[in-house]
Amino acid sequence: MLMDTLRFLTNRVFGKRTILDTELLGQPVKLDISARRELKRAKKISHENDLVTRMRDHLQNGDTIYDVGANIGLISLLLALHPSGSNSKVHSFEPEPRNFDQLQKNIALNGLTGRVIPQRLALGTSEGEVQLFIRGTAGEGRHSIAEDKGSTDSISVPLTTAASFATSTGDLPTIVKIDVEGAEGQVIGGFADLIGENPPRDFFMEIHSKGDRDKMPDGASIDSWLTGRGYELVWSVGRRSGEHRHYRHKGNDQD
Repeated sequence: MLMDTLRFLTNRVFGKRTILDTELLGQPVKLDISARRELKRAKKISHENDLVTRMRDHLQNGDTIYDVGANIGLISLLLALHPSGSNSKVHSFEPEPRNFDQLQKNIALNGLTGRVIPQRLALGTSEGEVQLFIRGTAGEGRHSIAEDKGSTDSISVPLTTAASFATSTGDLPTIVKIDVEGAEGQVIGGFADLIGENPPRDFFMEIHSKGDRDKMPDGASIDSWLTGRGYELVWSVGRRSGEHRHYRHKGNDQD
């Protein structure tokens, strides 16, 4: 980590691009590094090991994955590069412009153009635009549409629902990962019409203790909303002040 930081700082002084050849959770990847925070995010992916392992264990040939809150693309890359995901398609949703730029670069660096598709969109329960509260500097992952505490700025970003996106693209998700800093319920609510006819097989998410917390827009808990629509909680583990969860539709008997 220290050597990578020194290399990045030296390259920045001389106006050079930093490309990091590294290994994340056992997978070789290339990363375009434009900020020190991105180096820290790469190092701290180890904190996501249980969740990523769980996701990779449940990948199936031909899956369509929605990575909602993709940031610079670390989890999108790890899923697309994994042998079980070699024939998968990933839609990576990241509305923050600086992170989105790095997401695009990292997709190209790893030869995943066309299989990992960057979407500069926020997902929620309506269509139009929404305020994204910006917190921190480039590479930061704490931007949110639900939590303005600690923010230093806000920008208007395009908003749609998961159901509308799936209808417009024809890409029905089988696996969904959600990490959106307290707006998880808003994202899930946008799947309502989709769940009725074409329910995603698996939802993986980080529940945050900020923003909307563990609530849907109607005030119901995320757990009661999903279990009332045919899902069951098959795995959960504490994550800092939040929780990682895996919900699986009861029409699928693998847990």
